[in-house]
Amino acid sequence: MRFIPLGPSLREEWDKIVYNSDDAWMFHLYDWITLIERIPEWNLAPENFLVEHEGKIVAIFPLQMRSHTKELLSTGMGPAGHAIRNDVKHKDRENILKETYEYIKNIAYKKKASKISIFIPPLNETSLNNHRGVNPLVNYFYLDVSTHTWIIDLSKTKTELYDNISRNARREIKEAIDKGYRVREINSREEIDIYYNIHCHTYERTGVMPHPKAYFLGIYDYFILNGRTKGFVAIDKNNEPIGFTNIAIFKEKAVYFTTCCEDEHFKNGVYYLLLWNAIEYAKDNGLKWFDCAEAFPNVKEGKLKGLNDFKSKFGGELHRFYKGDMIFVPDDKLENKPEEWEALKEWVKYTKLLIKRISVKRMLR
Repeated sequence: MRFIPLGPSLREEWDKIVYNSDDAWMFHLYDWITLIERIPEWNLAPENFLVEHEGKIVAIFPLQMRSHTKELLSTGMGPAGHAIRNDVKHKDRENILKETYEYIKNIAYKKKASKISIFIPPLNETSLNNHRGVNPLVNYFYLDVSTHTWIIDLSKTKTELYDNISRNARREIKEAIDKGYRVREINSREEIDIYYNIHCHTYERTGVMPHPKAYFLGIYDYFILNGRTKGFVAIDKNNEPIGFTNIAIFKEKAVYFTTCCEDEHFKNGVYYLLLWNAIEYAKDNGLKWFDCAEAFPNVKEGKLKGLNDFKSKFGGELHRFYKGDMIFVPDDKLENKPEEWEALKEWVKYTKLLIKRISVKRMLR
């Protein structure tokens, strides 16, 4: 088995895997990976690689190191993780995954990484068909730090989808319409300037650092223009843009991506109108699933509770958002605290035993 660093000449080979793997989704694409690596504020150094097995490219792995924190990430923005061709046999798949994750661990040692964090797309076919809810990363000794996400099944009729929205959300949508707000598609790159200004105002209001402008311009240039992302703008009764959202679209599925709204308008149901419009668009264009993005059902207060309450009102069901961490304890810390090292070794030992027992039980079924 050979691991080949990703370079521009391998772009076509890379994206072939993306389109021919149930593990892959939009954030695996070459355009996405290189877009986020070009944003200097994010300090993402490429460690992406392809996997060759028996003379054939069979898998890819988007991987980046955040320079200032020494974290290995898949990816620095957007969930990705391993992606293996669908025609690879199950036995070979397991061997490829085992060696791939061992190779990533070796990269971490070489780069003196503080940790590895893998995020797997909830909208890839592998996750949607994972009915037992077992995080695949535990097989490679990652800590299960999975969260959840709200996903809507778009096989329902539009009437059924609207009826599944909470009464409060329907009231907010009606209020926005009654006050003269409407939604149209973003139709020019110049509108990204307005989008970004409102994004900054929104993040300042909520106490979060805004994303770099290059991120939004990149989304427009490489994703809105080719249809992988659809952007929408909410306008008021004076035809002035006051809010934006966009959804990422890939393999008949969509995810609620970024959104913002001016301070004096967000309380008038604009966010509800924007999200419902995006869901309608997805339904009208034959998509099968709509991910309202990460859920926080156990949070009791603060911004995350507000986000979760909002997303939960649109009729989605909770799905697991598989994530895994492998944390590396610096040598100086281990020398000063040997009991932590012993505890870590014990955890690895018993995790291996548990996985072996699970594997034996499966073989005996």
